Amino acid sequence: MNLKRLMLGFAVLLLTACNNDKTAVVAFTGVPALPDGAYLLKDVEVTENGAVSVLLRDQIKIYTNNRFMFAFMNKEIGIDVGAGIATWDNGVMVEVPTVNHNGAVKGYSFDVAIEETDSGFIQTIMGMKYDDGRSLDMVETWNTASIVTSPYDGLWHRIQDGVFTTKIIGGGHFISLQRTTLTEGPDLSNSSEFWFGSIEFGENGQAVETGMTSSVQTNSDAQRSLHLVLIDQDNLSQTATVDGIEVTEIYQRL
Repeated sequence: MNLKRLMLGFAVLLLTACNNDKTAVVAFTGVPALPDGAYLLKDVEVTENGAVSVLLRDQIKIYTNNRFMFAFMNKEIGIDVGAGIATWDNGVMVEVPTVNHNGAVKGYSFDVAIEETDSGFIQTIMGMKYDDGRSLDMVETWNTASIVTSPYDGLWHRIQDGVFTTKIIGGGHFISLQRTTLTEGPDLSNSSEFWFGSIEFGENGQAVETGMTSSVQTNSDAQRSLHLVLIDQDNLSQTATVDGIEVTEIYQRL
């Protein structure tokens, strides 16, 4: 498949929209050029003014059920997390972001050129623009972590006590983003943190999450046991034991 030009690099957009309207579901179109699953970034080849450099970072991207989510620590902006709707259109992945580390996102759509390989896929980003006028090309190489499926796969969210949580499960892995909005006091701002890792499923909804990378160092390799219950197709119950107390969270499908 020939690589096509990506309109703009999604990862570097500093989106700060705060619209909480529910985004309409986009119908699946075209033939998938990549299986749903979890993918880990191998490297990024960057070309700027003819100079080529290779970047390495811990980054994951999950595609599942026409949804996507990615997460990594960006050296320029810090936490970089995005999620939204993903559909195929004539072999090109169309990503419509609906949320990121700053809040809800609206009004953007990106055609992502993806070429499947034996070990994963290659994503090419041409002419990515920065606010300071810089322009560069990027070739991202991704390795398949897993394409296993589970009944709990999907993009989920919950809002409680000023804490906004977005979580994706797919390909035997997960990403979780928590954003806290301060509504009282002199500093009215948002704080965000994320972690991602693998998730193994047992019987009767039992699962174990094992952290791989986190914006909070103590969570990087943390492990916790969960009990998951699919209440219906659009609602998920997650129970974890925290300091000896069972805590249940109810998520809605995005």
